[in-house]
Amino acid sequence: MKIYLIDDHQMFAEAMKSSLEAADARFNITVFSNAHDALFQIRDHSPDLIILDLEMEGMTGTDLLKVLPQHGKRIPVLVCSGNITPVTIRDIAHAGAGGYLRKSESIQDVRKAIELVANGSAFPENFQPDSESGEANSTHPLSPRQQAILTLMKSGMNNSEIADALYLSPNTIKTHVRLMYNTLNVNSRIECLNKARTLSL
Repeated sequence: MKIYLIDDHQMFAEAMKSSLEAADARFNITVFSNAHDALFQIRDHSPDLIILDLEMEGMTGTDLLKVLPQHGKRIPVLVCSGNITPVTIRDIAHAGAGGYLRKSESIQDVRKAIELVANGSAFPENFQPDSESGEANSTHPLSPRQQAILTLMKSGMNNSEIADALYLSPNTIKTHVRLMYNTLNVNSRIECLNKARTLSL
């Protein structure tokens, strides 16, 4: 099973990789220290599962969850975080995660979570992923693709990087950005980001 482990705590990530690969010979784990690098790898090489930290510099885990559907891929995602709260659970369920666990969990529980989420089940059992995740939200002023572009803009990517990340042409990105500006009634990237923040987009 090909697994991408995305966590900026390098010592924790390497320890988890070693423990999981020692516990199950089927696991082949690649570690990424940031979501940005992982996103570009995912574009061309899909893993069977992603284990994802949430709190990272630049693009957060939640940001990555929101962008993944734009690749047209349904990759199971297991969130692994030291900061799991009711709000966190709600947000990752809505963003499309298949389950979550805390960093304090045993390797046995992590293995169980991997098996369940990779096979389309939830972990823990009472977790309820949002079946509408990644689909258009009728109350959101931006299209799903524009929402993904906005998310990448927030993470600091320029238009060329966004085009590469989403496997689209720079002109397509420019068109979507112009439509976003029109929708939000702004004239620049800074105004767009400020308006999005004001509207909690």
